[in-house]
Amino acid sequence: MLLTACNAESSGESIAVSADSSNENISDSRVSESTDVSESVSDIESTSTVREKPTVPGNVQEGELYEGSVLVLNDGRALKLYGGGYEEGRNYAENLNRLKKRVGDNVNVFSLVVPTAVSFYLPDKYAGYSGSEWDNIEYINEHLDGVIPVDAYTALSRHVGEEIYFRTDIHWQQLGAYYAAEEFAKEALVPFAPISDYETAAIADYVGSMYGMSGENPLVGDNPDVLTYYKPRNKYSVEHYMQDLENEGYYSDADMDGLFLKSLDDIKYWYWVFLGGDFDAYHIKTDAGNGRKLLLLKDSFGNAFLPCLTNSFEEIWAVDMRGFQMSIPQFVKDKGLTDVLFCVNSFTATGYEQDNLINII
Repeated sequence: MLLTACNAESSGESIAVSADSSNENISDSRVSESTDVSESVSDIESTSTVREKPTVPGNVQEGELYEGSVLVLNDGRALKLYGGGYEEGRNYAENLNRLKKRVGDNVNVFSLVVPTAVSFYLPDKYAGYSGSEWDNIEYINEHLDGVIPVDAYTALSRHVGEEIYFRTDIHWQQLGAYYAAEEFAKEALVPFAPISDYETAAIADYVGSMYGMSGENPLVGDNPDVLTYYKPRNKYSVEHYMQDLENEGYYSDADMDGLFLKSLDDIKYWYWVFLGGDFDAYHIKTDAGNGRKLLLLKDSFGNAFLPCLTNSFEEIWAVDMRGFQMSIPQFVKDKGLTDVLFCVNSFTATGYEQDNLINII
C-alpha cells in the first residue's frame, strides 16, 4: 500500500467561519508520523466493526410532504427523502474492489459516500419516511476490500449547527464539503489547509433545486440561502476537457476563475459556480510538491469538494463518474497516479447512476 507521508448527485446562508486553530495542526501531525504507515493502513483495511451511529441534535419541526419524496419543514428547509438500496450499495462496493485489484498495491483507493441533509435535519417524528443513509453507507464500507472508507458522516455530524447544507438545494454548502475533505486528508496522510487560508465569497438570495422538487413551495422560495464558497489561495493551474479528455472543455479560461465560474448571469443553477457544473473534466497542477497525484471520480457533490484539495495533492484529475469514458486502471497507469478517490452522494452510490462504472473499471 502506497499511502506514504510526504511534504506537503443526484439531481438536482451567510456563514461566519472562524478557523479552528486545531485544524491547522491535524494534517501536520499525521504527516510527521513515521513514513512507514503500512501497519496503520492494514489496520484500517482489515478491521470491520459495527460502529455506533453519531448522535445529532433532535429536530421537532413540522413538515409538509410533496409527492411522497420531499419534506418541506416550517423553516423553509426542503429535504429529499432517501430510499436506500443495499443491493446497489453492495454492487458499488464490489466495483470499487475490482478497481483496487486492478490498480494494485501501489495505488490507494478511497471511498467517500456523502450523506445528504436528510440525515441531519429530518425531524424525529418523520424518521419512518426516509431510509437510513448511515446504515447504507456502513453496509457499503463493510463490503470494501482493500478500499479505504472515509467517514464523512461522522465528520459532518460534528457541525450540524453550521451551514453545511443548503436549505433550498439538494447539495451541500462548500463548508460541508470542506469538513469532508479534511477527513479525507487525514485518511490519505496529506496536508490540508485551514479554512482561514481561503478567500471567502458569497452570493445572496440563492434558491436551488429543491424549490422545483418541492413543487415551488413558497416556504422554500421565500427562505433563500446565501451560497458561500471558498477560493484556495495557493498556486494552481487548470486545464478543461470534455469527459473523453480529447476535446477542449465546455468552459474556457475566460469563463473560469480557477475552479469557479466568473459569472452566473446566464446560469440557472448557481451551484454551477463550482466547476461550471458536471460537464468538464479537469486537470489541476498545484504547488503542493509532495508527489501525490489524485484521480477524483465524482458526481455533482464532488464539485464543491474539489477546490478543497489544491493544497493536498500536486496533481489532480477530476472526472464525473457517470460520464467518464476511459478505462480507469489504464488511465491511472498512464498518468502515474498515486491515489483514486470516489466522492459521490448516497443516492448515487446506492442507485442506478453508477451503471457507467462497470464499463470503465
